[in-house]
Amino acid sequence: MKRVTRMKHLYEGPLPPVALTDYEAMSKFLSSGAQRCKASGRNFDLFLDWTIHALLSSLTADSAGRIFLPKTKTGPFELDDLIPLSNFPPAGQARVQLQEVSLIAPVWNNSDLETALEEFYDSGFADMKLEKPVKGAYFQELKLVVIDEPLNVALPYVLRTWSRGSVTMDCYRLKDLAPVLTTDGDDWYFEEDGEEVSEPVLEPRMAALYNCALRRYCQ
Repeated sequence: MKRVTRMKHLYEGPLPPVALTDYEAMSKFLSSGAQRCKASGRNFDLFLDWTIHALLSSLTADSAGRIFLPKTKTGPFELDDLIPLSNFPPAGQARVQLQEVSLIAPVWNNSDLETALEEFYDSGFADMKLEKPVKGAYFQELKLVVIDEPLNVALPYVLRTWSRGSVTMDCYRLKDLAPVLTTDGDDWYFEEDGEEVSEPVLEPRMAALYNCALRRYCQ
């Protein structure tokens, strides 16, 4: 008899997928933390820093873990599915040392990953400086790189794993995004052609991370 996996089973498993992060539960945790800090005089940044670290750790781990998902249920990643940035110009470009950042680089093609691992091995584990700009976004305050380039995603991820390499990326500053991009955990809101539009949040961890980062670095 074929076993059917239901959402209930996922939640009750030994390690429930963190991708099911509940935005309201995160908000409740931070609200409680803010009240405790107000009463005790402690700095609330401690709660924000911990939450940011937890969300970054989860997102970066999952982006590598996609290689083990059935290929019929996954495919190339698009940055706007994570956070809708296509309407906003970057602040410029930056040369980013991969060992100094968190990296979301959704690896999904077995052959590309195998080739990248072999290339890195054959280079003698070299500290490669990739000269061609890589498509994606570098969030300056978070020290977070998101790569949105299916054909060139594997090698940067391999380099980051061994604390090597650097890439050139479009750079985004949260203080620039804060006035023009918001989220309530269910939808993203921004203006397009002078009208406010919304897009559904597909990754609640990114919405939670974005709002935590705004509270931490833009207030």
